[in-house]
Amino acid sequence: MKTGGEINEKYPGGVEGQKGLLEKEGHKVVQKGKKHVVANYEKSLAKM
Repeated sequence: MKTGGEINEKYPGGVEGQKGLLEKEGHKVVQKGKKHVVANYEKSLAKM
């Protein structure tokens, strides 16, 4: 995933592959224009 929750299109499996894995983990992926973004990704970030 890129900064801002954007899905990296160069990830193995492409956007659809990464989107599927994220959705299986319970994340919601939304499309913003041509880009796909993980909704509320901030809540899933590791806290240090």
